[in-house]
Amino acid sequence: ENAIFTPAIDGAILPGITRKTIIEIAIDLGYKVMERSISVEEMMNADEVFCTGTAVVVTSVASVTYKETR
Repeated sequence: ENAIFTPAIDGAILPGITRKTIIEIAIDLGYKVMERSISVEEMMNADEVFCTGTAVVVTSVASVTYKETR
């Protein structure tokens, strides 16, 4: 689908520079970037999941366990 979903900045996450840069690069590469709430079910069914953090960190998520489901 060439889409990246990220939570909207509505108090749940901080408006980080790394996040902003990833969004800009993704758009430049032709990805659709959608900022909205993401359910646990969507995350569990995603092709890939990554997190951004301070100090220009982008970390892939190897696995997610939720209510005994991996």
